[in-house]
Amino acid sequence: MSRNFAEEDMNILHPRIDRRNETSGITGSHFPLFEWLLALASKPFGHHFLLNRLFSLLVSTMALFAFYQLLTLFAFSKKWALAGSLLLLSIPEMYYQSINALPDILALGCALFGMVYGIRFSREISMRNFFLFFLFSVIAGLVKFQFLILPFSCIVCFDLKNKKTLYFLSICTASLSIVLAWYYYALKLTRLNNLREYGLWIKPITIQEKLMTLGDNLIMDLPEILMGWPLFIAALFIALPQIRKVKLTLTTKQILMALAAFIVFYIVAIERMRQHSYYFMPLLPLLIIIALLFAKKKNIATPIVYGLLLLNMTWAMVRIIPSRWVEGKLQIPVEFSSPELYSQFAKHLPANSKCVVGPDISGCIYFYFTHSKGYSFEKAGELLTIKDNRIDIDNMRYAGIQYLIIRNGELLKPMEWQLRLQKKVAVIGEFEIWKL
Repeated sequence: MSRNFAEEDMNILHPRIDRRNETSGITGSHFPLFEWLLALASKPFGHHFLLNRLFSLLVSTMALFAFYQLLTLFAFSKKWALAGSLLLLSIPEMYYQSINALPDILALGCALFGMVYGIRFSREISMRNFFLFFLFSVIAGLVKFQFLILPFSCIVCFDLKNKKTLYFLSICTASLSIVLAWYYYALKLTRLNNLREYGLWIKPITIQEKLMTLGDNLIMDLPEILMGWPLFIAALFIALPQIRKVKLTLTTKQILMALAAFIVFYIVAIERMRQHSYYFMPLLPLLIIIALLFAKKKNIATPIVYGLLLLNMTWAMVRIIPSRWVEGKLQIPVEFSSPELYSQFAKHLPANSKCVVGPDISGCIYFYFTHSKGYSFEKAGELLTIKDNRIDIDNMRYAGIQYLIIRNGELLKPMEWQLRLQKKVAVIGEFEIWKL
């Protein structure tokens, strides 16, 4: 989406995807501010993988700084606030996503800044606090709806009899109205070209699938990637003896409010929680705050907290680097990670070629790395599906598709005569490029 902004149209109201079939590619999505800003950054430098990483690192660093400020507002010392913000980075999910081009990290940073200025507004009425709470809350919700949980939890900081509460509620109402207006518009865009690419709807799943998801999230995801085993074990060891002694301070009320809202979101969007662990990102700062509150209550020494930080960061590296960043485990074909092989695609394919690509379950990875647009398939047999009294690949020809890119050319042999391929343009590793 970001590259399409940069190369086709910088109109932020018209996000475009690569799997566009015969359309312009415009479809509904979350508000694409992250993608648009990345496109803006790529204008002078070109669209490079390294730029994506650096841009994402800058955004995630902003989120850590916001969390540091939030912890100081919760009466943690600067040393504890620094440890807490680094603990957030040491959570394997955050560690992994901190350099990925993922809009959720922008939403997280804005949501945390929203909390900061929401708390400040509860303590001091000023136009600065008023405006910044509104701005960051709106951006967080537009980029990803569920992140409104964090700034809206500031409601517990207000006395219902105080006029500041009315101001706060008016900001929340205005923020929510703008966010809902965008998603209404996004759904209209989706219907425009019938390109349902983004999670603007909830897919129903069975009770059994819901229970399996809940079990996986609690037993595997929570200790392994949503906290990290060192932090998880330490939190249990410190927190369990103290749970009955917890007092409902303003801070604990706010955290409980946010947790309750997240649980509601989890129940509604449980289908997303099976394979998309980044949907838990609004929860991550809450887990750190809870752990720090218990550690502070038990008078845990600061060096121990930093020792825990070191252990959890080590676990994050052990968990993420071998399984996600080592050659051969990059979750993409080797042809895209090898500079020698990858450069061959640009030699044989003009940029933005209209192609049919696959087999690609994601519907986006092959397009991205081959710098192409058009149709995708998950199984080669889909090319022979009958539509409008024609096989599907003929419909694609009429729509202007020029090339077929397939991984494993053996899949084509049983149906070569039906596909009427013109010529084989190139063989790149396991990929074959055919001219239609």
